[in-house]
Amino acid sequence: MMGARVAGVIAAAAALVALAVAAEWSLRVGWADYLAQRETQEATEKALRWTPSQALYYYRLGVLAAEKDPAKSIAALERAVALDPSDAGSWIELGLQLEANGKADAAERCLLRAAEVDRQYLPRWTLANFYFRRQDTEKFWTWARSSAEMVYRDATPLFRLCGYVTEDGQLIERLGIVKPDVQAGYLAYLLDHRRLETIMPAVRKVMGQGRKADVPLLMAACDRLLDDRRILGAIEIWNGLAQRRDIPFGTVDTDAGPMLTNGTFASAPSSRGFDWRLPATEGVSASEEEHPAGLRLTFSGSQPEQCEILAQFLPVREETSYVLRFTYRTSGIEPGAGLRWRVTEASGGGALAEGDSLSSEEQKEDRISFRTPAGGRLARIALEYRRAAGTTRTEGFVVLRRVDVRPVD
Repeated sequence: MMGARVAGVIAAAAALVALAVAAEWSLRVGWADYLAQRETQEATEKALRWTPSQALYYYRLGVLAAEKDPAKSIAALERAVALDPSDAGSWIELGLQLEANGKADAAERCLLRAAEVDRQYLPRWTLANFYFRRQDTEKFWTWARSSAEMVYRDATPLFRLCGYVTEDGQLIERLGIVKPDVQAGYLAYLLDHRRLETIMPAVRKVMGQGRKADVPLLMAACDRLLDDRRILGAIEIWNGLAQRRDIPFGTVDTDAGPMLTNGTFASAPSSRGFDWRLPATEGVSASEEEHPAGLRLTFSGSQPEQCEILAQFLPVREETSYVLRFTYRTSGIEPGAGLRWRVTEASGGGALAEGDSLSSEEQKEDRISFRTPAGGRLARIALEYRRAAGTTRTEGFVVLRRVDVRPVD
């Protein structure tokens, strides 16, 4: 009986000792964590005196001491990876510190170790940057491809880094990018950096995905190519989207026609690509006519004395005669008021033709003939208002029912 009591007392004492030790350790850890959260070198060193086996605190010390005390930083990071060899962040930071101190071989080993213990994006991206700085092109592309496999959202930093090595528009193929969002991101990157001469390989990849979500991006590419007079690329995008019925317009064709888009105004002008462009002009409003379909342009009398009301780009053949036909009627617009069609060579070659001032209270069909110059591949037709001398600003409207352009047989 006495032996059982002694054993019970000993067990209770042992339990109390264990609780005391646990309580002390809990207090030590809590205090150390409080110190470490101050994010200063001094506080982190104090935290390590309380809990000297915490790899995370050594990592923090390595980061905090990097600028003023590189030797202490490297020593702390080496201790961190010794305590926790599976922490890729510590391996990366140690590798970067070693590289900064001229120890490239040791740095490379650390960064490769980080990639071994962590198969995610950051170690791969870090190695791509390391080999870029070392000007080791072969290994750079190896790790850039490996990075591309893991990137999901904004890959712009990767695209930019690769562009410093080679910027030829072939990055989707070179990196083996298969994710549709990343392919679209690369096309957006090229557009943002105005690399229009390189975008068509990326355009074709994005087009090949057939995603509705990419239509606005592809239309933006079409607009940028048109603005830069890169006509064939713009036609390829437009016709591809039209054939898939991703846009409510037909294809354009410089040979067999049709050349002009949305000529009956069945759809409201989108101001995109080869469709009608409807500039926002003070004093001029646009509305749909339904029976039959058409476009009404109304002038309040407060519009500028000279302004462009409506315009469209036309892909054309050089040294070819064309005829622009249109059906319209006006109300309140006097003869000679200054509302007329004008055809220009879109690359800045000047006017190709200019029509008479529009004025007809009854529906009327009219036409304008023009001929493209040598080398002319893109024309622009525009409905313009230029107040004629001796007249007041027009108040009234014009209704356009049909516009068409065809080569003269």
